Amino acid sequence: EQADLVVAQVNENMPRTHGDGFIDIKDIDFIIPHDEPLLEYSVKAPSDIVQMIGRYVARIIEDGSTIQVGYGLIPDAVVPNLMEKRNLGVHTELLSDGIVKLMKKGVVNNTKKSHNPGKTIASFCMGSRETYDFLDENPAIEFKRIDYTNNPLVIARNHLMTAINSAMEIDLTGQATAESIGGTFYSGIGGQADFMRGAVLAPGGKTILALPSTALNDSVSRIVPVLQDGAGVTITRGDVQYVVTEYGIAFLHGKNIRERAMDLIAIAHPKFRPWLIEAARKRTLIYTDQVFIPGEKGMYPEELETYRTTRKGINILLRPVKITDEPMLKDFFYALSEDSMYKRFFSVRKDMPHHRLQDFVAIDWTRKMEILAVLPGKDKETIVGLGQYELNPEMHMAEAALVVRDTCQGQGVGTELLAYLIYLARRQGLLGFTAEVLAENKSMIRLFEAMGFETEKRHEEGVYEMRMWFRRVSGEDGLA
Repeated sequence: EQADLVVAQVNENMPRTHGDGFIDIKDIDFIIPHDEPLLEYSVKAPSDIVQMIGRYVARIIEDGSTIQVGYGLIPDAVVPNLMEKRNLGVHTELLSDGIVKLMKKGVVNNTKKSHNPGKTIASFCMGSRETYDFLDENPAIEFKRIDYTNNPLVIARNHLMTAINSAMEIDLTGQATAESIGGTFYSGIGGQADFMRGAVLAPGGKTILALPSTALNDSVSRIVPVLQDGAGVTITRGDVQYVVTEYGIAFLHGKNIRERAMDLIAIAHPKFRPWLIEAARKRTLIYTDQVFIPGEKGMYPEELETYRTTRKGINILLRPVKITDEPMLKDFFYALSEDSMYKRFFSVRKDMPHHRLQDFVAIDWTRKMEILAVLPGKDKETIVGLGQYELNPEMHMAEAALVVRDTCQGQGVGTELLAYLIYLARRQGLLGFTAEVLAENKSMIRLFEAMGFETEKRHEEGVYEMRMWFRRVSGEDGLA
């Protein structure tokens, strides 16, 4: 439209695509026939770290979503993990081999798209010869101009729009750079800022920033207290909802600066977490008295996460507590009735301040176990129960305690919590549990006795001192 002279090459290896790529032959000044192989782009096999990030990202993507996948190893690693998804759509700048594989498998069919239904929308393609052949005369794929595909208002017309991109560095408030480290530029802005903003505006939209926790052979952290001097802010903190590393998922949307900082520190490489905590304290991004357990003993034991269905049909996630759970635990305790608080703490607590909550979230896993019963939500979990035990090395037993949200009492949540705590304790080789239970707390006493192990109790001044030996009453043994 702007050039004074238009020269076109005719290459029989070039696929004929649908969309905005057609021009009138009258607008061409010179046509040059020349056949040559098209350049192909191949992605090297992803590392274990990159594959782990891909699996985490796949958890966030819902069936029926429209996805945009950015350029690079990390976004590419997401695609193989989407093979079990259903009815995905695509509105993206770059069309890759991975997306074509999803189309061939029927995972991407674009049937649920609210804008351009039935069509995969892209601006350009980089991939293999097989992918280029798939594009040829394929009406299910349309290539549009960049000012269309990358228009945030066009992107926002796609319900459940999910933008998946990467970055070089992100600070503890959630702003990220994908173009420079300090004043050294590595690329331009690219289209990811358009897609991140468009996804934020879309109904039910999500933005995902995925990156390894470190760079340069683990010598530097990609999660930093503040972006380096001179770095460009490619993606603002308002456009970053999810951040994913090989250590987990941080959900930042709607959270304050302190919560954002703690969430990001929790998914940083463990060897950099003490540095990040100290830097965040100095910048008053977090509490100056924030407790942190460094090293292996403070590492979140993700392998202990498990799903259970209670006898009343409630589906719950049992998982270890995270240091980022403090706000959610505060809500949980404040939701308990005075009676439940009294039975748990032997006193009616009117408040649950930060310094006390830290005892519940900063865990040394070598001597304590704390498991939450959680109702998973789309963007937010709800705690319905808390179970914990602390080792008594002299007795080789542990003191256990439970509390369940009032609205979920009598629904089997406590049973699942205690059964799982018993399983974990026996796996550690412990001999049993001890507990102090108010005499009026009949439900807790019955729960202890109903687990099928030898129990004994001694009453003194309104309190039962209970012991549960991990020996079956019937004489059977083995892990529960």
